[in-house]
Amino acid sequence: MMADTICNDTFYFEDNIDGDSFTDSARCLTYKLQCKDNKYLFLNSDGEFRLQHMTIQEQCQLDCRFNIHLYSDSSRDQKQGIAVILYMKKDGRKLVVCCRRNNEIYSEAMELPYKIEDKAHKALFYLTKLTHDKFMFESSVFPSTFLGFEPVKDNPSLKKPVLHEKGFDGVGEDSEVILSKCH
Repeated sequence: MMADTICNDTFYFEDNIDGDSFTDSARCLTYKLQCKDNKYLFLNSDGEFRLQHMTIQEQCQLDCRFNIHLYSDSSRDQKQGIAVILYMKKDGRKLVVCCRRNNEIYSEAMELPYKIEDKAHKALFYLTKLTHDKFMFESSVFPSTFLGFEPVKDNPSLKKPVLHEKGFDGVGEDSEVILSKCH
């Protein structure tokens, strides 16, 4: 089995852990999330996650800083990646990145669970490293679907987060997320 830890802001993967739940690891890192065409994820005034080009000053705003909260995975299923919940803080609340049917990603105010007894949770993703700064987030509720991005229909300069299904060729570049530290 795989358990995952972080040391000095680095993700590590460990084998040989048994169990069947997710437990709060008390580790949380803060990053900006970016897609391949240099648009940054943020929460708009309607409470929707969107991506757009931003200046350096705009990237430093609180509505662009996402916390990646790690969970220790003791599940008996062989899963690749670190179990995480993504959220941001706004107006004293935690707004969590959640997924639902029809490949939708939405924000929901909630307190982060200490322990998740189920095999899946609407806010739980598996974080997998691709390169030094590129990662993928697989939904625990919808296996083989990954956090990705697509243009907003009425405003093509914006993108919105969605779930992309893994195809025969694997997962496309639209599901690659660049993580950069917030300064």
